[in-house]
Amino acid sequence: MSGNRDYETLRARYNALFKHRDTTSRSGQSEEVRMSPLVSLKVKDTLEKQSPAPNSSPLLPQVRLLGRSVNVQSPGIAAEEPILYNVNAPNSTFLCGSQGSGKSYTLSCLLENCLMKDARYGLLKTPVAGVVFNYDSDLSNVTAETASLCSRGIKVRVLVSPSNYVALEKAYRSIRGAAKNLSVEKLLLGDADLNVSRMKRLMAFSDEEQNVPLYMEVMMEELRKMAMSQRPFTVAEFEERKVAKGFKEGQASMLNMRLDLLKSFMNESHTSEEGLFKTEPGTLTIVDLTDPFVDASTVCMLFDICLALFKQNRPSSGLVIGLDEAHRYLNKSTAADAFTESLVSTIRMQRHNATRVIIATQEPTISERLLDLCSISIVHHFNSPAWYTAIKDHLGGASALTTSVDEGKKMFETIVDLRVG
Repeated sequence: MSGNRDYETLRARYNALFKHRDTTSRSGQSEEVRMSPLVSLKVKDTLEKQSPAPNSSPLLPQVRLLGRSVNVQSPGIAAEEPILYNVNAPNSTFLCGSQGSGKSYTLSCLLENCLMKDARYGLLKTPVAGVVFNYDSDLSNVTAETASLCSRGIKVRVLVSPSNYVALEKAYRSIRGAAKNLSVEKLLLGDADLNVSRMKRLMAFSDEEQNVPLYMEVMMEELRKMAMSQRPFTVAEFEERKVAKGFKEGQASMLNMRLDLLKSFMNESHTSEEGLFKTEPGTLTIVDLTDPFVDASTVCMLFDICLALFKQNRPSSGLVIGLDEAHRYLNKSTAADAFTESLVSTIRMQRHNATRVIIATQEPTISERLLDLCSISIVHHFNSPAWYTAIKDHLGGASALTTSVDEGKKMFETIVDLRVG
């Protein structure tokens, strides 16, 4: 009997240490709903009709209209059922399709949902800040399409390369609404915006590279010494160390080219522009490095630095980061791989750093790691079977609909028949 009493006493004592289940706490089921990137209006309505516990917060406090169900493919979703975008949950979105299919329009809709309060489209109590990266190698599209959000009353700031400032400033000024809501500034870095890690990427130094040139090994060692000195990094000291090594003419020509390019993006005083990388909730900053003198690899290096600085200075409400026409710069280069790795890290930590990532691309060349991590995939019209082959295994929502060859063909035909624009 004594043993049984001891058991009951210990059982009661141990169970008292466990918190009683609180209906206001985040259970697994409620957390799944809370973090769902897309929900139907029916789901939201059902949740609101359920009796909430006292002092509990709504599961979906910020959802905005994104679209509606047209072709019913899933049980439980009626035709013309509104589909809502959950702004409150950090998520990642992959947009794909051919040119003119509507990717940039969808990107703008998602950005508007995150940035602008408008009761017609749903509730947005706390807007986030927006950042879009844009680059056009052939200069065919002079301005980023997302800049048109200034016509909706969103404050837009465009950061451009100093060498193409005059042309881009004129182009952006011609956008409707620009006079009131858009400004163009030069992207100028200061020494405080750089560190040893960022300099390694700017100088195209890679720890994994084989057959590293001698000058690169020497300057890598100098960067290590600068890091160990614990002094703030300065480009001037880096240049002094390079000169002191006495490289022969032509021996470090690539390094000199990188340094010259970096200095073209540096403030003359080498001080950071105050507030350049600080973003305000409800505003959009576009980093447009379209420039005949800047190649895709350099663009990725600079985008990588800007991404880190924007995340470092993000507002408490969070960030939404957009990559428009990502295929133009996310290629197979070392710089693109480094930028991709930064994006992958950002997506993996999106709930911790309150960041949403939206990637729009015309070609299936971006990393599969990015595709696999995206929580939403929005497919627009395209005609290429190779495109479909490249992405079909990454479309989780469509996997149940393409279990056979015939179903796969039907899915591809549906994509081909999608309207454009």
